[in-house]
Amino acid sequence: MFLLIAHVRVDPGEAPERALADAQAPVRLLAAQPDTRRLRWARSTEDARRLVLTAEFDSAAGYRRALSPFDVRTVVVPWLSRADVVTAGVLEVLLAADHGAVQEPEITVPDPDR
Repeated sequence: MFLLIAHVRVDPGEAPERALADAQAPVRLLAAQPDTRRLRWARSTEDARRLVLTAEFDSAAGYRRALSPFDVRTVVVPWLSRADVVTAGVLEVLLAADHGAVQEPEITVPDPDR
C-alpha cells in the first residue's frame, strides 16, 4: 500500500477560493483513475491557505499507472508540482487500521536508503 501526500500552500497573493477552484480538475482526475484506491482533499480548519491531498494506491506500480495517462500527466502532475517538496512525497504504508481492523501490508521496499 502506498500513499501520495501533497501539502499545498496557497500563495499570499492568491485567494484561497481560487486555489480550491483550480484544484478541482486535477483532484477529480486523479480520483477517477482505476488504481486510485482512496483520495482525500482537505483544508486546514485553522488556515484556509493550507491544503493537503492524500491518495492511496495498492502498490508502487498502481501509483505509477495512476499517474501515467496523458491527461493526468498534463493536468495532475503540473498541479502536484506546486506541493511543498519538503513534506510531500510517496510513502509505503507500514501499518493500517480501518474501522478497528489493523493490517500490516506486505513491505515491497524493505531498504528505502538503497
